[in-house]
Amino acid sequence: MYERVLVTGGNGLLGTKMLGLLLAEGRRPISASLGPEPTNRFLGEFPYYSVDITDRDAVCRLLEALRPDAVIHTAAFTAVDACESQRELSWLVNVDGTAHVVRACREIGARLVHVSTEYVFDGERGPYSEEDEPNPISHYGRTKLESERRVQEGCSDWAIGRTTVLFGHAPNVRPSFVAWMVDKLGRGERIRVVDDQISSPTLADNLARMLLAILDSGRVGTYNTVGDTILDRFSFALLVARYFGLDAGLIDRIKTPELGQPAPRPLRAGLLMDRFKREFPHVPVLTAEQALQELRRQMAAPLTGE
Repeated sequence: MYERVLVTGGNGLLGTKMLGLLLAEGRRPISASLGPEPTNRFLGEFPYYSVDITDRDAVCRLLEALRPDAVIHTAAFTAVDACESQRELSWLVNVDGTAHVVRACREIGARLVHVSTEYVFDGERGPYSEEDEPNPISHYGRTKLESERRVQEGCSDWAIGRTTVLFGHAPNVRPSFVAWMVDKLGRGERIRVVDDQISSPTLADNLARMLLAILDSGRVGTYNTVGDTILDRFSFALLVARYFGLDAGLIDRIKTPELGQPAPRPLRAGLLMDRFKREFPHVPVLTAEQALQELRRQMAAPLTGE
């Protein structure tokens, strides 16, 4: 079991869930993020460091000073459409930033678990296993596939977890698709949701447990780390409305071209969880229904229950 674990992107949704899980298990997590202050002190006490992962020297100095046993690399430029218009910046963060973390981990002998995405696939023949050949169709997907290559080529002790449609609840984080839906429908506003993008919605808490299991296993390789239900966004939206007691009649079914999104999306995607479930049978893989039940419980709980 790894005790001193550095979480990059510690102020984000997944980073927050990773820190909370590590603290709950009595480990000694360290948070690193771009902001000047931690946004999740409600979790408890942990060291926090402000770092820009695009600064190679800063990343190497930080890891050399801290010498963590392992790094869980969640920091990334994940705004898929913005990646199309900010290609240089997204490459700098997702590819070069990851390469800097890889180099620093190699120099201190730390294990690295890197978070990637379903968007490395084109969505022509999903759902996908870990053995399927990637073929990204967006700039975001290309940056994440290249980041995977940097991890595989630069580290000897590494693992990659591919995920998608991440959602969850935590204060001070960017709203997820589910949080956006609950807010809009709760105010009686109509929303449009596509019915031709098939994927695997993933609760951030469940993803954190999967990544920690992969970390502790010491295994090298790429794993799908998503929820256990493959469905289209519209069907998922109907589930959200049902579990939160919202008016599903406010959800308009549309096709992807109607949104006019700058970045192309993989349509027939989703990730198969056979390998993870076979190798980590002790870690539950939540269905969409189970994940929404847990999310509803969290959102009804007081802040101290996070």
